[in-house]
Amino acid sequence: MATRILLVDDNAIIRFTYEVVLRRAGFEVDSASDVDQALEMLAPGHDYHVVVSDLNMPGKSGQDLVTILRETPANQMLPVLMLTGSKERCDVIANLNAGVSDYVTKEPDKAVFLARVRNLVKMKQLQDELAHASQTDALTGLANRRHGCARLEEEMSRSRRYERGMTVALLDIDHFKRINDTLGHHAGDDVLVAVSERLQAASRQTDCVIRWGGEEFLFLFPETDLDEAAGIVDRLRADLAANPVDATAPEGLIQVDVTVSGGVAQLEAGDTLESLVDRADKGLYAAKENGRNRLLVSRDGELEPVAA
Repeated sequence: MATRILLVDDNAIIRFTYEVVLRRAGFEVDSASDVDQALEMLAPGHDYHVVVSDLNMPGKSGQDLVTILRETPANQMLPVLMLTGSKERCDVIANLNAGVSDYVTKEPDKAVFLARVRNLVKMKQLQDELAHASQTDALTGLANRRHGCARLEEEMSRSRRYERGMTVALLDIDHFKRINDTLGHHAGDDVLVAVSERLQAASRQTDCVIRWGGEEFLFLFPETDLDEAAGIVDRLRADLAANPVDATAPEGLIQVDVTVSGGVAQLEAGDTLESLVDRADKGLYAAKENGRNRLLVSRDGELEPVAA
């Protein structure tokens, strides 16, 4: 993956000068002429490793940019290298207190500037590795429950702010204990990984698949209404039922028939994370009670079948 730098400076000549230095060193560089433009480019999902920003700019300053970034969960740890013409002790302290990662005076030695940038890139890469490990289920590679809950809260807030739909589906592998008991836990792990891969393959870029616990998975569908989400999950359910997964048993590689049951619920006014997931869980429980390998949607306080 290319290393990307965002350069923020209101002076076009200075931007060009630093862009040349950074590109010759092998970095990909985007530039912004003010803080507001930079913040648009730093929206969730960006892939910048370091921000290099001028301190003094018309309107919002570089220090304002850092303060905003440090108040934004997605950018709290994004390294910022501040360019400043000031060597005053009070300015240095103010910048560091605001959350600046490092700083250089303008027109620095190019080797020193690049060394500081590379150091911050290494810091960002290490942070990303640690964040990934803390947010990911080790077996399946899916989001773990802790990170999943944070995503759910974030998407619930976004759904309400922009008045757009949001739906979740809680899925459970049918008779999973039987797979573990008869084929062994290695085969059980293989089944969990295979189902996770199918879930990921069925998801869209904006969706999130969470290992909720054990053999349960929660599928998050931002900006998606109940019927659309139910259709996606039901196609997944049918495909999984029709195509066995590979697993390693004591006798060698075998194919295992796997089905899932689930409940689907859409965010409603007044919902908490717990109440939303609880409605999906009630659908899952009822699907298990009514024969498995099926989905039930929660609609207007009632459970309806998606597929028999």
